[in-house]
Amino acid sequence: MKTKSNVLILFALIGITSMLKAQNIDCFVIAPPEKSLLNVKKIAILNFENFEKNSYYNTYGGSAFVDYLTAKLLDESRGIYALSGGIFGGSKEGKTFIKSSGINVFKIVEREQLSNILKEKNLGVDVALNDNQAAELGKVLGIDVLLMGTIKHTYNSNRTLEKYTDGSTTHCTENTCGTEILIKVVSVENAQIIATKTIKNVSSDKKWGKDEGNVLTFEQLAEKNMKSLAYAAAFYMAPYYVYYKADFRKIKVKEYKDKASDIKRFIENEDLKSMYTIYKAIYDADNYNVDAAYNLTLLSVITGDYISGSNWDKIIYEIDSKEFGKANEWAKSWETSANSLKSLGVEIAKYDFDSKGSSDALANKVKTKGNKNDRFEVYEKTDRGSTVLVKVPGETEFIIIEKSGDYTKIKLLGGKEGYISNENVKK
Repeated sequence: MKTKSNVLILFALIGITSMLKAQNIDCFVIAPPEKSLLNVKKIAILNFENFEKNSYYNTYGGSAFVDYLTAKLLDESRGIYALSGGIFGGSKEGKTFIKSSGINVFKIVEREQLSNILKEKNLGVDVALNDNQAAELGKVLGIDVLLMGTIKHTYNSNRTLEKYTDGSTTHCTENTCGTEILIKVVSVENAQIIATKTIKNVSSDKKWGKDEGNVLTFEQLAEKNMKSLAYAAAFYMAPYYVYYKADFRKIKVKEYKDKASDIKRFIENEDLKSMYTIYKAIYDADNYNVDAAYNLTLLSVITGDYISGSNWDKIIYEIDSKEFGKANEWAKSWETSANSLKSLGVEIAKYDFDSKGSSDALANKVKTKGNKNDRFEVYEKTDRGSTVLVKVPGETEFIIIEKSGDYTKIKLLGGKEGYISNENVKK
C-alpha cells in the first residue's frame, strides 16, 4: 500500500507541475545597459591597475580581469543561462524568441595591437595612465573610448575549533576573498570621464575536519569574483539578456472557455503564433477582455516588440486601472527600453505572428473520426448522391459553417465549403 500511495503522490505532483507549466513560458529578453554609451562603437581596454603591487595579487589582478571582461563583451548570449525544469524536469537550456542584430555593440581593439602601441609610446601594459594620456592613446588607436580602472582584492583566512554537542571537536577553516573594481570610461574626443562605476563581490568557502584541506584558496575565490564582476561590468555598459517569465492569464469569460484546452496545448508547445491568433481574436471580439489584452502584452515582450507591449499595457490600464494600476509605468519602461536599444544600434526584427486566420480562431470546430490514413467524402449538398467535392483525412479538424440535419457544413482548403455526414465526425 505504501508503494501505491507513493506512486499516486508522484503522479499527482507530475499533474500539478504540468498544470503550472501550461500557463507560463520561461525565456530571456534583451535589456538595455545601466549606462548607454551613445555613439561609442570601438573601444580598447587597458589592464586594470592593482592597488597591491606584489606579484601574488598581480597574477589575479588587472590583466586577468580584462580577459574575463573582454570575453563577456563578445558573448552574443550574454545573460542567458540554463533554467530549472521543475521537480522532475532537471535543467533546460535557456532560450530567447527575439531575433535581433545582436547585443555586441562594441568592436574591441585586440590586446596585441594595444600592447604594441603602448610599447611605441614607451609605456607598459600595466602603467597607470592619466585621462589625457588615455585620450591621446585612444586617438592613435582610432577608438571612441578607453576603458580603464582599478582592482583590489582583500583576503582573510580564519581557522577555528568547532565543538559539537557530544563533546567532540574539529577544526574548521573559512577563506574569504572580496574583490572591488572601479571602471572608468574615458572619451577620446575630449579626455572627459563619461562613465564610472564601482562594483564589489565577495566569495567565501568553509570546510571542516578531513575536508579542511579542500577549502577554496585565494586564487580560486579571486577567480570566482572576477568572473562575476566581469558579468556585472558588461551588463553596466552593454545590452544583455535577462530572464523573463511570461505568466499567461486564463481567459475567464464563459464564452471563450472552450478554447482553454487549445491555449494550454499552444503554451506547452510554445506555439506563439497560435496563441496570438486566439488571444487577438478574443480581444477583437471583446475589447474589454483584459486577460486577452494582458496576454498580448506578454507575447509582444517575449518577442522583443517592446513598443507593442507598451501599447497593450496602456490598453489594460484603460480597461482595469484598479487591478493594473502600474500598467502605465510598465508601458513607459518598455518604451524606454525600446528607445535605448535602438540608440545603441540593436535592431529587433518584428515577429511574424501571421494572424490572418484570427477571424476563424473562435469558430466552432469538428474533428473527423479514424486516423490520417482514412478518407471521408465531403458532398456538394446534403445528399450522398450529390457531387463529392473532396475526400478529407481522419483525425483532422475543420471549421463548422452550419449544421443541417444529418450533415455538417465545413470549411475546406481554398475557401471551399461542403457537407460531411455526422456519422464520420466525432461527437
